[in-house]
Amino acid sequence: MDNHREDRIYEFYLRNIVHAIKQLQDSKLTPYNITNQQARLLGDIYEQLQKEKQLCQKDLEHTMNLRGSSITSLLQGLERKGFISRNSGEDDGRTKQLQITEKGTTLIKEMAEVFQNVESLLLRGMTEDEKETYKKLLKISYQNFKIR
Repeated sequence: MDNHREDRIYEFYLRNIVHAIKQLQDSKLTPYNITNQQARLLGDIYEQLQKEKQLCQKDLEHTMNLRGSSITSLLQGLERKGFISRNSGEDDGRTKQLQITEKGTTLIKEMAEVFQNVESLLLRGMTEDEKETYKKLLKISYQNFKIR
């Protein structure tokens, strides 16, 4: 490896790992005609609905760290493709309550397998101690970039 690349070795490996993960995920999403960002939002909706009975668009703006217009566009795409449905809220008809369709649930289950495979690949060959150290270091790096 040349000196220039050696100076940025962490960035080099991280960029290539992220690229490989994205390619794997995109290949699994292609049959569903859904973007990575839509899939991420769908997964977030699923997780939040597991915790709470109702979920509205405003909740997603905060958790996804996106503007309302971006969330609206993503939700419209998910609804148009049949992954979610939006209905008027029980307490306030102006709010839209989100629900995941059967098609959305199928995608979430398939993507859970993909994520598990990615994690297995990422950790292959590591001891339990190395996995713990890796997790600790990833958390530190994540916190360094966390925007809030």
